[in-house]
Amino acid sequence: MKKYMLLVVALLLLSALSTAQFTKEKNYIGPSIGLYFHGSTPIWGANYEYSLPTNVGPGILGIGGLIRYWSWSADGGYYAGQSWGWDYSDFMIGAQANYHFKVGDDKFDPFAGLTLAYDIGSVSYTGPSDYHYVEPSWGGLFLGIDGGCRYWFNSSWAGTVRLGFGSSSFSVIDIGADYRF
Repeated sequence: MKKYMLLVVALLLLSALSTAQFTKEKNYIGPSIGLYFHGSTPIWGANYEYSLPTNVGPGILGIGGLIRYWSWSADGGYYAGQSWGWDYSDFMIGAQANYHFKVGDDKFDPFAGLTLAYDIGSVSYTGPSDYHYVEPSWGGLFLGIDGGCRYWFNSSWAGTVRLGFGSSSFSVIDIGADYRF
């Protein structure tokens, strides 16, 4: 593991010697679909990022927003001939700041950053009315971390992979597409 960490640090230091495809004063927007760490439920999302006009060290800082939504149902079984279970849903909206590293290949745009977001989740019981279960909600403000990479297919379109940690809606592996304008 230590060898891999040293390799990552060396690659990041070497990456400061060249240019990245993330361009100053441009907008980046696109959809994403993620896989939740606690199950196979897809998380639907959208990302927006604006690249600031000045360099921050050898790289470029991007700021923007993101949203995520997921829902799923858990079957609890049968009671008195009726099925019962729970329906879960979660919505997140937030701001992001990502540092884009310079790499030698203009097609790759690696980044790492922070997300400040508000997460809203709920669960509801579905089943016979003679059972009364608590239907909790959750959420609140959280600070998350993320990292990922864009791969540019041409000057306007990129595929994106992102790994995020922070809340139920942001502990995911996302794939998506971004359009630059």
